[in-house]
Amino acid sequence: MTERYDCVVLGAGPAGSTAARHLAATGARVLLTDRASFPRDKPCGGGVLLLAAALLPFSLDPVTERVVTGFRMTYRHGRPFMHRYGEPLVLMTQRSRLDAFLAEQAVAAGATFTDGRGATGLEIADAHVAVRLAGGDLATARTVVAADGANGVARRALGMPPLRRAVALEANTGAVPDRWRDVLGLDLGSMPGGYGWVFPKGDHCNVGVGGWPAAGPGLQRSLAAYAASEGFDPGALRDQRGYTLPLSDPAAPVVRGPVAFVGDAAGLIDPLSGEGIGNAIRSAQMAAEAVARFLAGKAPDLAGYQVALEREIEPELAVARQFQALFHQLPWPYVQVLRRSGRFWRSFSRMVRGETTYVGFKGRLGPAALLVDAAAWQAQRSMAARSGWAASEAKASR
Repeated sequence: MTERYDCVVLGAGPAGSTAARHLAATGARVLLTDRASFPRDKPCGGGVLLLAAALLPFSLDPVTERVVTGFRMTYRHGRPFMHRYGEPLVLMTQRSRLDAFLAEQAVAAGATFTDGRGATGLEIADAHVAVRLAGGDLATARTVVAADGANGVARRALGMPPLRRAVALEANTGAVPDRWRDVLGLDLGSMPGGYGWVFPKGDHCNVGVGGWPAAGPGLQRSLAAYAASEGFDPGALRDQRGYTLPLSDPAAPVVRGPVAFVGDAAGLIDPLSGEGIGNAIRSAQMAAEAVARFLAGKAPDLAGYQVALEREIEPELAVARQFQALFHQLPWPYVQVLRRSGRFWRSFSRMVRGETTYVGFKGRLGPAALLVDAAAWQAQRSMAARSGWAASEAKASR
């Protein structure tokens, strides 16, 4: 059986469902497909920054379990310090609920959604893309939006270059202690290239650690140590699971012919915070706009998506890479600034809320931004030697 569409969207996470909803709303015939049966869970902290939620034309209230207005921070499991903003910063949800809700919005806009039937193969022909689906069916379309992650079928089938990966391990606790009611926890300085976190949900906390690939062998010990430092019994942690976070390189391709890569499939996770939902949603909107123009005969190809991403998202990722390298070279002084400076905290909160950007923050440094560039260049060279990315990429390519 062959099914024909204007666009097939592979993967029904935040990126895929956003692209499908956006395109279906223009009248395009869209198939949204995912290999898992929904609702399905996915390893993820489940925190949606206000800047990400603001991108959507509807509220996430139906799937929001807690609203975070403050951060409880530690340096290497030490004495905590607290900052509150007084307004929402992060919406806490679970990916099983969030992704199902976003897929429902795509269907409401007119997309066809088939779960439990992911792509098993993909081939670009002269005037269409042929997508082989689980069960043997074939879907053909003029375009494909690949939102199926860094290990997805599209990336492998089209021979896209491998993405760098960070690594993470998370688990869930029992009931939520009162001190976590409306704050999330971050432990800085303990994880090379990353951090530990406590994210409160409706009836449990999600506790995790993540960092460079070199930190991988010690993730279980690090998770147990951080959980214990925050008063959780490591032996009572449940649903433990590890995963990787794909990270793009500067100017990495996100278009291959009639196929556009979005979200994790394009490696658009913020390298400093590890947050990916915001860029997943925004890249999907950009890709859908380019696809809509192509389908309407207003553009000869999808190159406009690459241009838009390099104009809007890549500059943010570039500064985030600089800040990540600087912070993890000497984390202690930066933590002290965060601990003591109300001005810095307010700037940080405004970035989380989407009221300013990394580029805007760096721009306000004036001439000192040149010093950031020089120091970051040295720090990034050091980071390359310490991260373990070279070894992990060589292993992935075999």
